Amino acid sequence: MKFEYPGFLFAFLLLAIPIIIHLFNFRRYKVLYFSSLQFLKQVDEQTKSTQKLKHLLVLIARLLAFSALILAFSQPYLPVADNAKSGGNPVLAIYLDNSFSMTLKGTEGELLSEAREQARKLIQKASVETRIILATNEMSGIEQRLVTKVEALNRLDKIETSPLVKNTDVVISWMRDIIDKEEATNQKLGARQFVILSDFQKSSASFKNLKSDSTAYYFPVQLIPQNLSNVYIDTIWFNDPNFKVGINNELNVRIKNAGEKSLTNVELQLDVNGTKRDVFVDLEANQTLTTTINYTDIKPGLKQGKVKVNDKQVYFDDEYFFSYEVKANSQVLIINGKSAVQNVQRVYNLDNYYQVKSVDESSFTADMINQKDFIVVNGMNEISSGTASLLLSFVQEGGSLALFPGENVETSSWNAFLQKLKMPLLGALQTEGVKVKSINYNDVFFNGVFEKKPENLNLPLQTKIYKITSGSSASAMNLIQLQNGLPLFVRSNSNYSVFLFGSSLAPSFGNFTSNALFSTILLRSAEMSQRRIPIALTIGSDSKFPVYNAPKKETPLHLKNTEIDFIPQTEKINQITYISIAGIEANVLKSGLYNIENEVTLGNLALNYNRSESDISTLTENEISEGFALQGIDNVKFTTIDEGQSIARIELEKPKEYWRIFVLLALLFVLTEMALIKFLKK
Repeated sequence: MKFEYPGFLFAFLLLAIPIIIHLFNFRRYKVLYFSSLQFLKQVDEQTKSTQKLKHLLVLIARLLAFSALILAFSQPYLPVADNAKSGGNPVLAIYLDNSFSMTLKGTEGELLSEAREQARKLIQKASVETRIILATNEMSGIEQRLVTKVEALNRLDKIETSPLVKNTDVVISWMRDIIDKEEATNQKLGARQFVILSDFQKSSASFKNLKSDSTAYYFPVQLIPQNLSNVYIDTIWFNDPNFKVGINNELNVRIKNAGEKSLTNVELQLDVNGTKRDVFVDLEANQTLTTTINYTDIKPGLKQGKVKVNDKQVYFDDEYFFSYEVKANSQVLIINGKSAVQNVQRVYNLDNYYQVKSVDESSFTADMINQKDFIVVNGMNEISSGTASLLLSFVQEGGSLALFPGENVETSSWNAFLQKLKMPLLGALQTEGVKVKSINYNDVFFNGVFEKKPENLNLPLQTKIYKITSGSSASAMNLIQLQNGLPLFVRSNSNYSVFLFGSSLAPSFGNFTSNALFSTILLRSAEMSQRRIPIALTIGSDSKFPVYNAPKKETPLHLKNTEIDFIPQTEKINQITYISIAGIEANVLKSGLYNIENEVTLGNLALNYNRSESDISTLTENEISEGFALQGIDNVKFTTIDEGQSIARIELEKPKEYWRIFVLLALLFVLTEMALIKFLKK
């Protein structure tokens, strides 16, 4: 056992004073004269023995009370080294939460700055032989080793905020693994101490994956911001992701007030390639609101935009960036089989937006797929293995495919192809109940097609259809249903963009081509055939962005804006080049709009920070302590920094202090002395 203030132990010399007083009774006696002393002598003898016992007990209680007070002022403690395994250098593992929530203001500046200074004090107080881990949310290679005090202090000055968010238990387990690996391979280590400097947000403060630990000591240090309110843009999306010139875009913006005060006239600003809109909304406390902003693209090309909310508390989530492309035209390829109908090409020729090329199935080659957005299989009875392979690659690379079977389908070849596309299979011909019964107006496919749900729509009459049956791996959405309950037209519900018509377009199968619904599904399928690219990605969460038109030469792709010129890692899968934003890129890139360049501009990329920290509510002291306790971690000492770092004292060498016990003992002995004086009067 050691003492924080051993100088107070000299106060034990003062205990000689009550002992001296007890031995030399300076009290003067008054002499009384009696005629007979026989009776008084007997009483005097009995009283002297009682008084001696009383004085002795009072002296002992007084000495014990003074001793307890002296020990309390000396502040005894049991050092970590005496409570943990020894035989090696002690380890100090510090997790410094550098997520965006730590940019909130504390009493003496940003929470991250306060945490950095607290970590500095701890490192400086550590012994020379202490091995140190200094971890952040980056969990990078440079943090994955034990360093000296000097190295840790140098590293501390370089820690800045990061868009990455890590759960508390993930970082602690990661540091444990580093220490275990170091001890297993290099050297034996001594006492382990873990310091967690964080605001302990509810969104990331997790303990459920921690393993029990009865030997190490844990010091959760919670930094409390002055203000916990925040208004932020959660996400955005378009009602119709098919962008065309002159078509109204409905942009939905979800905004949240994560505070206890209601707000009025909160301003939202939209800027898309110079097109600006301002919207004002009222937000109740802790309310999420979705508002719609309308605008129209008047020119084709790459579009970059952002939505901004004016908030004075937290800034990283005030802007949401997005990008997309408005194409001048769509490239359509029609592959005609033996049962092809001319109506298909006629429909697309009515709109100059579609650049149509028609080819016979026997003349179809791989080079015809290049730069095509949409392929229509028109009346093919058999799909050869070569054609199936080319079409499958086209779909895997992001192209869209519409399948209209012929009059005499060879189901084995068709179903082998459909199975690879994860689509339902074609079965035997059906002639009963094949009249169209209903349309799935609620599906996104028919979004915007009808101004309102038609009540007396003239539906086509089919005389026979192929029974569409769902396979084990099929995933499709029914768009048009027949009276017998079978689907007539379905779309893929997987990552592929595929449409399947369950009948032939030939006149022998019905009059579908003469109905308005025929041109509707053709045009709508083509509209949805644009190669899907994300309008925005989240740094650290999403991992890849597809580039469909990347050149074959080996020159690297660049992500560029006014501040950054970065060469990301790329991967090529099925002729598509994917840009990574999840590795080292997550530590380098910032939210904003980027051009994807390789001598020329190939596209745009919009990146945003993770919104998981936007709701800045935090755990309480009890929740944090219970979180550790439930996982079998007993040696936990909680500290709060809410009035400035200068008053925060974390004594790593004193996890077990006993001064409070001695104060209670002193009080107990004083009460005992008072009881002895009162009840032992004689």
